[in-house]
Amino acid sequence: MSEPRTLAIRVLPQPGESLDSWLEALARRSWTSLSALLDALGLPTQERTHHLLTGLPPEMFQRLKKQLNLRAGLLEQSVVPAALFGRRAPHWRFCPQCLSEGQGRFPIRWWLPWTFACTKHQALLHRRCPSCHTEPRVFLPRSVHLHPPGHCMRRTGRRTVCGADLGELPALALPHGHPLLQAQELLSALPVHQRMAADRTFTKVDKCLSPLVESMSASDLLPLNEAARDAWQNVLADVTDLNSGIGIWRVQERRRTVLTRDFLQREHTEGGTSFRVIAEVHRIPRQVIIQHAKNLGIQVHPGTRPRIIDDAEWLREQYLDRTRSIEDIAQELGTSHTVVIRHLKNLGIPRRPFGPRSMTAFITKLDESVPRDIRAAVEGTLHGWLRLRRFQISMAFPSLTAAARHLDLMLSVLASQFLQLEQDIGTRLFHRSVRHAPQRPTARGATLLHDLEDSQVQSLMQNALGSRLDPLPAADAVDFATVVVDGERAALTVLHTHAPPPQRLNIPAPLHPLLSHLLHHSDEETSVSQIHTTTGMPFNTVYKQIKRLEAAGWVTSRLETHAERPAAARRRTFYSLTPAAHQAAATTADVPRHDFVYEKRGSGTDLGESSQSVTGAAARVG
Repeated sequence: MSEPRTLAIRVLPQPGESLDSWLEALARRSWTSLSALLDALGLPTQERTHHLLTGLPPEMFQRLKKQLNLRAGLLEQSVVPAALFGRRAPHWRFCPQCLSEGQGRFPIRWWLPWTFACTKHQALLHRRCPSCHTEPRVFLPRSVHLHPPGHCMRRTGRRTVCGADLGELPALALPHGHPLLQAQELLSALPVHQRMAADRTFTKVDKCLSPLVESMSASDLLPLNEAARDAWQNVLADVTDLNSGIGIWRVQERRRTVLTRDFLQREHTEGGTSFRVIAEVHRIPRQVIIQHAKNLGIQVHPGTRPRIIDDAEWLREQYLDRTRSIEDIAQELGTSHTVVIRHLKNLGIPRRPFGPRSMTAFITKLDESVPRDIRAAVEGTLHGWLRLRRFQISMAFPSLTAAARHLDLMLSVLASQFLQLEQDIGTRLFHRSVRHAPQRPTARGATLLHDLEDSQVQSLMQNALGSRLDPLPAADAVDFATVVVDGERAALTVLHTHAPPPQRLNIPAPLHPLLSHLLHHSDEETSVSQIHTTTGMPFNTVYKQIKRLEAAGWVTSRLETHAERPAAARRRTFYSLTPAAHQAAATTADVPRHDFVYEKRGSGTDLGESSQSVTGAAARVG
């Protein structure tokens, strides 16, 4: 068999350049695709980039040295051992300024997880392409001779690549003397080559990184912009990942130095510290600790360590007589529910029915002094007290929608709970709200609300709900819900001539402009045509709203006489505020007195149907 031929065209590698970057420059110099070059050299062409840098067989590595006619030791500096990366592929990072200055060549150091900054340009390294938002060198590039160096060669189609210029990215600058730069200078001094020992390298890297991670504070990250902080967080996640090479090494080192037999005997066997706590404190996976303890011959208990329960009568009383749940008993004893179940079986104590029917709230019986409807809603059910409390709160609001909004619940959830409450009690408890009519309890519901106010019932409810007991709504919340219950179609408060004005008025928003205009001209009569001419409001809108005010007792009407306008063919109707409206305006703050601005919204004749703003001559209302 003939010796492999050397290439006619050669490109010298830059110091510390990675093998894939070097071969890419050689393919571009030879004006061929990287796939064709790799095929000519007998290298894999359908693999990810890191397989070329970490997984070349020894015989292929030696043949490549002959084909490229390289001096000894030069090719070894362009690859790294696979043990540095563990069970996950490494991530590329890059410095845009270095790419621009070095004709798009990539150093092998940019592969290493502990290389996160460029000490030459004092900036953090980028990780993703700004155009396709992916790592640019995960896969081997193909038609490199058709694209300039330093560009993203990530495929976006069968014949297209991203092509973004990586050298144009802004620098993630670090302040001079920043701790990240100081640590990177120490890490960059470590040699990189194919024969570097992973354990020895990880020991040196951990010696540099551990003080940095422990000493880094929020004040050190404040001078950085958001992109730089994200870049550092990504690097920190890569370095501390337990699936990375250095993460696996850290776990093995902690297991060897920390998890000694004396330590586990002292902390776990004698001190009672669980493996979960040991894992959180020393940052070692719990399964690693358990397996290591088994290898050392230390007894491992699944879950919470068992506790011996010698008093069978106490357990029988708590479980059967007081009907406490297994979870409650386990929480008091400081153990797990499986331990309690095991002791119930060993002590011959019969189990209650499985599922929710064995819960304390389900089997609790109330005293006969508690009203019958409350006992029917609570006994033999779950969450009965919660439904009663929500019913008590909801009946203070004018509608179920307002109550659901106050309780921060979906309307369907609240409605289904009240349906369940009515089924438990066996009768209808309230009438749903309709337009202009708020919801109201039935006679049975009113009796239930009265019974819920009893001090004994409130005490039982407090004990059952605890922190889940919602407070009763404040008066202002109920008043606000009452005002806006119907929105713009809410009913106008009716005023009576000889009755005092109500303490709270409900004036729908569409009536505010017209009512403000009438208050501004309260000392004179006015007609629909005069209001239309003065304000610009549509004639039909003025007529409908003035009739609405008249029906509620806010205005009174008077038909024009023939003596007032003898030559007119039709007589006009004059309107003026009633004494009750004057009294309500003087004693209540709910009457609008703001500047009159009529907003016409739409092509219809009613108020609120157009987006054109029309302001009349009487635009100011005192």
